[in-house]
Amino acid sequence: MAINLKSLLQRTFACGLALGLAVSAISVGEQLSGGDQAWARGSSGGRAGGGSFRSPSRSAPSRSGGSYGGGYAPGYGGGYGGGYGYGGGIGFFPIFLGGGGLGTIVLLVVVVGGAMYVLRNFRSDGADGGSSDKVDVFRLQVALLASAKQLQRDLNRIATAADTDTPAGLGRLNQEATLALLRNPEFWAYAKSNQINLPRLQAESQFNQLALAERTKYTEETLTKIGDGKQAIVKSFAADNPDEVAEYIVVTLLVATEAGVARLSDVRNAEELRQALATIGSFSGEQIVALEVIWTPQAENDTLTSEELLTQYTDLVRL
Repeated sequence: MAINLKSLLQRTFACGLALGLAVSAISVGEQLSGGDQAWARGSSGGRAGGGSFRSPSRSAPSRSGGSYGGGYAPGYGGGYGGGYGYGGGIGFFPIFLGGGGLGTIVLLVVVVGGAMYVLRNFRSDGADGGSSDKVDVFRLQVALLASAKQLQRDLNRIATAADTDTPAGLGRLNQEATLALLRNPEFWAYAKSNQINLPRLQAESQFNQLALAERTKYTEETLTKIGDGKQAIVKSFAADNPDEVAEYIVVTLLVATEAGVARLSDVRNAEELRQALATIGSFSGEQIVALEVIWTPQAENDTLTSEELLTQYTDLVRL
């Protein structure tokens, strides 16, 4: 009886496993089929930006590090090395102790121990890349009616001329991109805003994931200007279906700043979008850690249909 029960359980498990694999295969097949439909034609995109998530030298941790380093060298390093290790001899201690006796020795031990503890923590903070620092990552996405052709041209011009290698250049790129959007309120159709606060290394990973997710929504990057000291890379685009009617343009602003610079509210109407754009546009180059402006379609002969918008940008809110 026990053997039969064991055999029955094994067969039941095997059947369940086979059924699960079959369902999974069907699901994956449907997803791949949907993906094939989504990539049935080529699409263009533009991208401009730059920055670095390394802790800037102007930040507070660096200032305290410089101050501590300056105090450490002549105090502990110079006193201990010169007095005891290199010729000052034992004579250093009677001069230092004077008549203080045991109390002074205890004080010396406390001071030296405290200095070593602070130094160890300082070096540890430097080794982990400033992981205790926090960074805010903002994403503001706007879908506009495709009749906003001037916006498309403006973004192409702004990206091509942008200086993406300096903080000041990134600040100008950010301001000009947000201004271009603010000047076209009559074309705003959908929007979405997000803000997340993370440790610096996690923020960099999140920022890169968000940028990659947006870049996968088009098949060809036909304009690229990223902070590498090179000129913008512009490629021609051949539309697969020139008779298709363009309906939308989507612009995504990804901005990382030092924590606490601003707070971005949810966007549910045109006025809230205007406020969000003004907030993003107010970031200075000194506050920006990293920036990417991504838009699609980039080519004027490319199209983004209503069906594609709703399929690829599922979290957008109608204004």
